[in-house]
Amino acid sequence: MSKLKIPKSYRARLDATGPKHGFATAEAFAQHLIERGLRQYSLPDEGAPLEKKLGHVVEELGYSSNDELLEHLLERGLRAYEEPEADPAKLEARLRGLGYID
Repeated sequence: MSKLKIPKSYRARLDATGPKHGFATAEAFAQHLIERGLRQYSLPDEGAPLEKKLGHVVEELGYSSNDELLEHLLERGLRAYEEPEADPAKLEARLRGLGYID
């Protein structure tokens, strides 16, 4: 995967939430959210570089740019992990249902 540039507006949330779920860095957590988020789309080449995957989704779905798509994927993923869940099993089930864990 190419070097990921995290939007500044997401840095604090990624830094705060990632370690709670076993991610050592904000970059690793962001990469996870983006890769998992892209799985919901039909991609012609699953092994393609990130930029090519993003470009395909942007073109097919009408996002204005790769940055807009990245922000959408990060926001969606962060919401899934940030929402409080008292029962760890329920949190795991929700994340599995959303495709963020296998």
